Amino acid sequence: MATFYIELQELRKSKDISLEQIHDRTKINIRYLRAIEAGDFDILPIPYLRLFLRAYSDEIGGNAERALEQLDSFLGTSSSHIPSVERIKEEPIEDMETSGLDQLSLSYPSQKIRQDLIKAGVLLIIFIFVIVISQKIFNQESSAVVSENGPVLLNQVQIISNEDLVSGYLQDQFSEELLPTNSPFTIKLIPRKETAFSFKNGIANPTDYRLRPGVEQTLEKFKNRSELLFTRTEGLSIFINGYTIDTQDHQYPVKLTIKPTNPPSLVIQRYRPLQ
Repeated sequence: MATFYIELQELRKSKDISLEQIHDRTKINIRYLRAIEAGDFDILPIPYLRLFLRAYSDEIGGNAERALEQLDSFLGTSSSHIPSVERIKEEPIEDMETSGLDQLSLSYPSQKIRQDLIKAGVLLIIFIFVIVISQKIFNQESSAVVSENGPVLLNQVQIISNEDLVSGYLQDQFSEELLPTNSPFTIKLIPRKETAFSFKNGIANPTDYRLRPGVEQTLEKFKNRSELLFTRTEGLSIFINGYTIDTQDHQYPVKLTIKPTNPPSLVIQRYRPLQ
């Protein structure tokens, strides 16, 4: 049975995600990413290691919580480092009614003060890092407001329809290639930026989807002629039955038409706005 960090490395490679791509999105030093995949966990303090491992796991579509549990099991450590509120309430409070700052200095040694300052500094760094990572769930081109029900995204990427293509865009490039696989087809989408698309399977009405960064979308086992119309394909990895489809990170709409003929083929149409 492979060690968990080897399994993570194999998962990353299976999704054709490079360490450089993870570095670009998380700003984690590639040296640390390589150390994680090599099981060289002594290179970082545990708090940073756990944060980096969580971010790395999220980027490759892995189970971050499971990875952290496996890390704790591997190192023989525990993630329970912060005391509960109940425990804090039970702590005795020093009597400082008449002693002022002098009594505080006597009852709270300078070494303890330094330790607490260090802990506070570490917690502050962790807090800032968590905020940076949390922002990845929002579209970098969107703004957000906070309502009573939580954060709400504004200016989401709009879904493009065929009518929008006719009225607002010109076909910029057209290509058709044979698919080295047969139906049924399974499509896996791994976005690094927010985007949207519609999926039309056979004669059925199109279904609209929105893709958030780092959240995979899978369309499974269809045999009919199908169309996928993307608002944009920047930062989007597309796989059909495991084969990579090159859409050239297009910033405008891209239509993919899958023809389950013999042999099967794929039509790629890239569009640009009307001038």
